[in-house]
Amino acid sequence: MGTSLPSPSPLPCEEVRVVSLLPSLTEIVAQLGKGEQLVGMSVTHECDFPPDVVMGKKVVTESFVDPKASQREINDRVVESLAQNNSLYALREGAFRDARPTHVLTQSLCDVCAVNFEQVKSKCSRLLADDPYKLLSVEPQTLRDVRDSIQVVGASLDCSRAAIDEALARFDEGRASVRERVHRRLDRRRPKVALLEWFDPLFTGGHWIHEMVEDAGGSYGLTRPGERSAVMTRSDLAAYDPDVIVLAPCGFDLDRCERDAKKILYDPEGEHFEWWSGLRAVRESEVYACDGNQYFSRPSPRLVEGIEILAEVLHGVATTPRGEEGARWRRLELPPR
Repeated sequence: MGTSLPSPSPLPCEEVRVVSLLPSLTEIVAQLGKGEQLVGMSVTHECDFPPDVVMGKKVVTESFVDPKASQREINDRVVESLAQNNSLYALREGAFRDARPTHVLTQSLCDVCAVNFEQVKSKCSRLLADDPYKLLSVEPQTLRDVRDSIQVVGASLDCSRAAIDEALARFDEGRASVRERVHRRLDRRRPKVALLEWFDPLFTGGHWIHEMVEDAGGSYGLTRPGERSAVMTRSDLAAYDPDVIVLAPCGFDLDRCERDAKKILYDPEGEHFEWWSGLRAVRESEVYACDGNQYFSRPSPRLVEGIEILAEVLHGVATTPRGEEGARWRRLELPPR
């Protein structure tokens, strides 16, 4: 799951300076109580939590994807870049060097999510050649992997055993609490769930999504645990015939999710409306817009909150009361005829 590459020379014990190239790893660093040691992070629109930790930190990457583009435009840009073996992100060499990191946290699982790992490794070797550093690549694919990544990062940063155990306990107890509350409500079959992490084209939610749905009292037949997300056709979704559809676009918040759904799927004049409005879950208003960026896309401890969201929409299991301003999901309905 995680690979720690050898440091070029022994690391000093007195100072830890962390550069995180993924939002999920930034969150883990904060949970382990090392937020003050975070000196640099990626520039993507997703790097926003915890706000008191990320505020004012040095930006060490740049993105070549416009987050304001349409889903189809973003998908086309990604496909084109990957086909040409180009990275969607790059390190800002000056900022990265000036940050003088002792620890660089990244991943090699997905070039759509962060700077290409080979690029990171090469630039670390060149830009940090005169300083000791540790490069840690973490690739969680399941909820167990996410849990393990907390331990791996904690050990790499020389966190105390107590800090690591506390973070692990919060993750374990959060999952167990949701499962227990759901179990008390499971007086009927588990609803069949389709979680879509992209609408144009359609992508299934992969990796840890299967386990999240199972924890929340649903069934998920689109992928197996740990499998990557994949393109699916309209016919695939219709044949699957889900009871509930959860829309959680990768990297987008709740408002963007709702806007995209209304523009792409719920517009009576749009190309998708006819087939979309024919789906049973859509006709029965069992479609929910969610904040995919915060609670489903990033393999961080807050996936537990994603499980809570699923439990709430599937079974009405109450979570912490939230006003509309802090809402984490919204039900979507077909426009009146």
